[in-house]
Amino acid sequence: MSSSQGRQNGKKTIYSSKTEVKDTAGGYSLGRDKRNELRFNRRKKQSKQLKIAALSALVFIVAMSMLIAFGKNAVNVYLGDECVGMIKKTNVTAEDFKNSVNAQLTGEMGSNVQINEEIKFVSVHGKKKQIVTSEYALAQIKKMVTYKIEAAVITVDGAEILALKTQTEAKEMLDGIIAEYIPEGSNIVEKGFVEKVETIAKFVDSKTIVSKEEAIAKLTAGTSATKDYSVTSNDTLFRIATKNGITIEDVLAANPSMTVNTVLSVGEKINLKVMVPFLSVKTAENTVFTEKQEKEIEYQQDNTKPVSYKKVIQQGKDGQKEVTTQIIRINGFESEQKTVSETTTVEPVSEIIVVGTK
Repeated sequence: MSSSQGRQNGKKTIYSSKTEVKDTAGGYSLGRDKRNELRFNRRKKQSKQLKIAALSALVFIVAMSMLIAFGKNAVNVYLGDECVGMIKKTNVTAEDFKNSVNAQLTGEMGSNVQINEEIKFVSVHGKKKQIVTSEYALAQIKKMVTYKIEAAVITVDGAEILALKTQTEAKEMLDGIIAEYIPEGSNIVEKGFVEKVETIAKFVDSKTIVSKEEAIAKLTAGTSATKDYSVTSNDTLFRIATKNGITIEDVLAANPSMTVNTVLSVGEKINLKVMVPFLSVKTAENTVFTEKQEKEIEYQQDNTKPVSYKKVIQQGKDGQKEVTTQIIRINGFESEQKTVSETTTVEPVSEIIVVGTK
């Protein structure tokens, strides 16, 4: 190993090409060049770290500036494909908007509603002057939205005829139609409709809802129809017309071969043009009356008396019975009458007569 001698701080040192020196005490230390090199590298590293930190800070500042300038700070509120306004971005969702509008409409209509259009939010960048309040956007949606309402739909023999707002309204309307055919003080034992009438809950277009008055008018208006009629005992043109709510002229018009002088036969079929409503009210009324129950006559033969002999040996007496008759009416016109029951209230007494046979 090559070496040279020198002095440092009064000490004798031996310089080595490996920058290791041995002091007179026998120890080793780094050379000056090596220390300078280490200092340089350390400063270089620190400088690089500072540059990286500065660059990161600059990137962050630029990113924040870009976010502020171009970030999505608002949402466009859409009803279907139409934008109703831009609101500030918050935690409020499109579902919240839908629930709010639903609640408002339900409160106003008194029934559940079902919004037809989709409400959606689309994130955008908006300027302050473009942004409206959430309340304004909600008001616009409520003004523009179309919806179905849960209504009481009246069906007749399975066909949907009309819809009212509530089940209560529907019941009141149907009860009102029936009440028109129940005379005051009558003994009605059965009432209802000839047709199968049902009320079902269903969401329908709010524009199709009708009032109770409109429903009654439609269900009772009816349309013209021809029906067969079987002539019964004691029928006349006047009686047939009255029972069916038409005039004698209407009867003759439906039967061109007939005149006012035509003789009617029991069981004969004739045509009647009548107004047939969507609903026909059927009532059954019981009437109770007292009827005479005639006495029976019993004959006893006496072969000791001549044939001309006749003598009442027991006076007979008529009895009484209570008869309950049921009258079936359709829309107030009698269609059938039948005896429901007969109860004897006063027993009749048989009359006994003795007659001679000699």
